[in-house]
Amino acid sequence: MYRLYWSEGTACLAPQAVLEEGGLAHELVVVDTTRGEHRRPEFLAVNPAGKVPALVLPDGEILTESAAISLYLAEKHGLEEIVPAAADRGRGRFLRWLFYLTVTLQETYKPFYYPERWSDGPEDAPRIRARAEERILECWQPVEAHLAANGPYVLGDRYSLADIYITMIASWHETPEALTARFPAVAACIGLVSARPAIARCLAQQETVSVGRV
Repeated sequence: MYRLYWSEGTACLAPQAVLEEGGLAHELVVVDTTRGEHRRPEFLAVNPAGKVPALVLPDGEILTESAAISLYLAEKHGLEEIVPAAADRGRGRFLRWLFYLTVTLQETYKPFYYPERWSDGPEDAPRIRARAEERILECWQPVEAHLAANGPYVLGDRYSLADIYITMIASWHETPEALTARFPAVAACIGLVSARPAIARCLAQQETVSVGRV
């Protein structure tokens, strides 16, 4: 059985969704970041970086980083319905967008929620958050354009882990309704993803367990 160290409102949603989509036996260990549990020795022994998610494999090995965990699980268990195989013609497009979502779009939210990491002066926080908000929308625009031209999913008619990432990152938006109103193709993708039973279970848990962002 896999053990996933998990917090609501974080990048834990993606690996959790892969576990659910694959029907893989697992347990969630809730890490309450509002109480600093991610900085306690018990969790630091699992991930010295003090961040979730962290996945303990059946043999005891520990993986961290949301995308790495998600790709590992999908490829380990042959879940080609969400991660195209190496020889699949959709593999290149899939990797392009997955890396864009994780490396570029995901990172734009950090200065918005944690402006203190970008300046020691509290007076700078409003300016940092305002610029981050602009940058967030700038980085969503290519996603909208791609989905509008090629959707409803990143791979056209084919669902994948990239669509899970779109759904997850959109849930971090300060007002998700404003985001989906601005980007209708993104909204259509999220609607399809959210309707999947496995994803619906993950999203329902987000609403019942509230421990904050990392």
